[in-house]
Amino acid sequence: MLLTLVRHAKSSWSDLSLNDFDRPLNERGKRDAPKMAQWFFENIYETPVLFTSPANRALATAKYFEKEFSPIELNIVDNLYHANLQDYESLILENNHLKHIVIFGHNPTISYVAEEMLKLKSIYLKTCSICQIDLIDPDVLSGELNFIKSPKEVI
Repeated sequence: MLLTLVRHAKSSWSDLSLNDFDRPLNERGKRDAPKMAQWFFENIYETPVLFTSPANRALATAKYFEKEFSPIELNIVDNLYHANLQDYESLILENNHLKHIVIFGHNPTISYVAEEMLKLKSIYLKTCSICQIDLIDPDVLSGELNFIKSPKEVI
């Protein structure tokens, strides 16, 4: 099973009246997300099922990927906003019958999930970074790193 983790694209802090959940992508995020989605589409071999946090910035990022793969299934998972490792593990185990899943989420948890799955320390996913893990045994939730790509490496 392939697991791809995507941290949401860069978000805007320009409107301080918005709560964290509602923050949109900023201009850099709107520029990076479609380019990363296109790169991802051109460089993978297994069409994924997408799962995203409902927060505006994560959902907006996921929609760029959805558009690239259209038609594709995009699932909004409420507990991916403020998720912990166990939330990710549950989602992965519930869907381990799929060949490839992509999860759009938030730091620090999404970086921590990558560290735990890869048994590595010091993984920090920058905004709109993509981390793909080949889960050797999805029931054990550990795997091998296929790649980590950030917008600066792709664009």
